[in-house]
Amino acid sequence: AHPRVRYSAFWALGQACYDQSPDIQENFHETLLPKLVVGIDDPNIRVATAAVSAFCALGEELDSDALEPQMDDLLQRLFNLLHRGESMALREHCLSGIAVIAEASEDNFTPYYSHVMPMLKEVITKCTKEEERSLHGKAFECISLIGAVVGKEIFLNDACEVMTAIMPLVSNGFAADDPRREAFYEAAGKIAETLGKDFKPFVQTLLPSIFRVLEQRPTGKGTDDDSDGEDPMVRELGLKTSVLEEMESALELTNTLIQALEDDFCEFMPLMCQHLLPFMTMAMSEDLREICYSTWECLAACARSAVENGRMDISILRELVTEFLKKSIGAMVSTANDPKNKPDKDGDLPEGMCTTLQAQAAGVAKVVKKAGMGVLSKDAVKDLAGVIVQMMDAMRCPEKADPEPGLRRRRGGPVVEEDSDGDEKEEEEDVMPVTTQSVRFALVDVIGALMRSNPEEFVELALCPMMDLVKLLVRPDRSEADRSLGFYLADDVVACLGEKTKPFWNGFMNEALLGMLDKSPIIRQFSASTIGSGASQAVFAQVVPAACNTIHQVLQKHGERHRRRRAVKADAKQNALAIDTCIQTLGQICQHQEAQMGNDAGTAWAMWLSNLPLKYNADAGKATHDQLVDLVMRNHPYLTKPEQLPRVLTVFAEIFRSKFSHGELDKKIAAAVCSLPEEVLQASCGSMPEKLQKKVEQMVKSNRA
Repeated sequence: AHPRVRYSAFWALGQACYDQSPDIQENFHETLLPKLVVGIDDPNIRVATAAVSAFCALGEELDSDALEPQMDDLLQRLFNLLHRGESMALREHCLSGIAVIAEASEDNFTPYYSHVMPMLKEVITKCTKEEERSLHGKAFECISLIGAVVGKEIFLNDACEVMTAIMPLVSNGFAADDPRREAFYEAAGKIAETLGKDFKPFVQTLLPSIFRVLEQRPTGKGTDDDSDGEDPMVRELGLKTSVLEEMESALELTNTLIQALEDDFCEFMPLMCQHLLPFMTMAMSEDLREICYSTWECLAACARSAVENGRMDISILRELVTEFLKKSIGAMVSTANDPKNKPDKDGDLPEGMCTTLQAQAAGVAKVVKKAGMGVLSKDAVKDLAGVIVQMMDAMRCPEKADPEPGLRRRRGGPVVEEDSDGDEKEEEEDVMPVTTQSVRFALVDVIGALMRSNPEEFVELALCPMMDLVKLLVRPDRSEADRSLGFYLADDVVACLGEKTKPFWNGFMNEALLGMLDKSPIIRQFSASTIGSGASQAVFAQVVPAACNTIHQVLQKHGERHRRRRAVKADAKQNALAIDTCIQTLGQICQHQEAQMGNDAGTAWAMWLSNLPLKYNADAGKATHDQLVDLVMRNHPYLTKPEQLPRVLTVFAEIFRSKFSHGELDKKIAAAVCSLPEEVLQASCGSMPEKLQKKVEQMVKSNRA
């Protein structure tokens, strides 16, 4: 065929691989790979370039087994083309192809390492011309990806050599149009992940480059020369989109460095905070703000680790968090008081304001949580709690406002659904608009973090006003939005502070009992959760009859349907989350108040066990499944009866290595199963379906491994 035909065929194949991934890769790779191997050696450079590009598109979705038959041929041809250097574009695609093979082949790439790494280092040292900047960046990216595949032990010396060669370029800074900057940030992050603490010698030189990016400030609104079709909110910031993306990359690299160095990063922390604090007062895009707060979260976690390991005095951590809170809370108050942010005729606050406040509140909660116990002073606890209460009091929802803040913007959200690649699916509720109610729930999460970091100070200085607020919010005459917020707060306070909340129970516990039968699912969910959180307290004994009767009503009415049907739509998920929480609450009452149930205890345990596992509420499922495993391992007299063990093992089999479990729970399940006598285990499995019996066998094998 004519070279133009061959070129067009390979170009079309590459495009199809991107557009129809992973179908083409799964169904046609055996046919296509040999053709591509031949095409890579085409005498026409443009055709060969198109063939290499098509291979990259195909290979990104292939695994080692699919590539293995052609790997030697592919790599040899790519090495030859890279060495010949006939075309800049061809060499760049060859580097991408080598990286694709390395990532897909994993351990099988190690034998090729000693051949390819000298070639890549040669590219790094010889690409000095301006027109070779893109190739230079590609080579650096390829090296970092290969290093991640072969591991630190093999890669360490070469990584240090490459980083030493590239550092002068970093020190001098990159031009605004230099394509190497983005490649360098990504590659440096990947190398840091691979080397861990051994990357530390390069951080001192690397940080000034990050600081230069973060020091950029708006030059005036509407000046973006690439703003056609751009988000108006981004244009309003007065920064080019490219600058915002550069800042995001710089902060993502910072996060990677902190996580790689762990508490070794603490010596760079003062300088990092010095540059981040002014950055907090700048107007940011939504994505940039989220990454900025994640950087503070990483810094707080790093500082806490350094304190616990004796490498940092707690006063430094306290100063870090205090200064962060001053900037963050100041920004929140400024946003809330901005004259432009007035409610509309329906009483709704502007979505832009709500988006900003929610991100700020979520960021504050995460940083306080990561900073850990005892970090804040009494004054800081009092001031932060006071500001949050004032903001919650000032932010009123319209009477008919949706009480749901968003299923993934609160505790007790749904189990994450995954697609065929194991990636998180975007659900309908993930794109719900941010509302005043979303912000109020985020503010409660700040209170939750504050209670856990400084419980004694919180009880002394903030518990009374917080409980007064709960009492007002949960009154029957308040709106659904207020009542759901009140129970969300009450649940967290009782769960965290336990017996310290007992003097205030008269203000909300009876309302919680009634709320379990409310028409609003979110009120039902957090009313039930409040009851469950109080079940461990001795004074709860007087509530047991009413609570059990209410839960019995709920499960008698909805239990069978709940077990059989799959909730798909948002309203069905809300109901399912509430029912799961009721089941969790029943288990908490059974465990802590069994003596108060008398002869009805067996019936209550049976109802709880028959409604497991929990498949909707992620938090309730984790806690309840952990509870079941712990009770079995402690030989609970009801749950380990011979007639109950088949049901227990069925629940374990449905949970084990599923989205309803996690690694630590899987280990505990396997250990619990193996703790049963072999003859008891065999007898209990006899009535189970074959599929579940195989799951039990997997548990036994994993525990012996």
